[in-house]
Amino acid sequence: MNHVQDSNGKQRQFDDERLPVTFGRYAPRLVEALPPVDVEGRILKAYAMFANPDGSQLRPEPEWLRQQAASVLVDPLQEGDHPAGFLILHHGADGTYLLVSQWFGGDMLKHWVRGSVVDAEGNTTFAPLDQRDLVACVWELEVVRFERDAWVNTVLVPGRLDGDTLDAYLATTFSGWV
Repeated sequence: MNHVQDSNGKQRQFDDERLPVTFGRYAPRLVEALPPVDVEGRILKAYAMFANPDGSQLRPEPEWLRQQAASVLVDPLQEGDHPAGFLILHHGADGTYLLVSQWFGGDMLKHWVRGSVVDAEGNTTFAPLDQRDLVACVWELEVVRFERDAWVNTVLVPGRLDGDTLDAYLATTFSGWV
């Protein structure tokens, strides 16, 4: 057993058998803003993220991306839902993931994470992950942070969601390395 001191000065124990944890080293990933996707009464800003941006991963066709997002957002807008959000199609080192987020109740975010499944014919769909409590990886969280700031600056600071603020939100996108 090892001991660690918490912020209150109390000694905590942790099991040595759980350590060391091995994982890959951090390397930046490329994010590209894609055209917005209209899904079930919602407009979602769209992003593609690439662990290996050498061109081997194709940029998704807008209709294919809309269909994949629609497979996640099967319910119509509910009370408190905003018709705006974003999605991330992440071509990661260990698989492809689809994250769909929708603004709710002014300052909250609904969020769904799916992993790719390829059938015998080579068609890709997205299904809930076995580890359903996952929110996002460190790279995806950078896009989520950007979207949080965009929502605050374009909608919450003016204090309304109307055509002008929605247009401003949708026009605020990120492309670059995270």
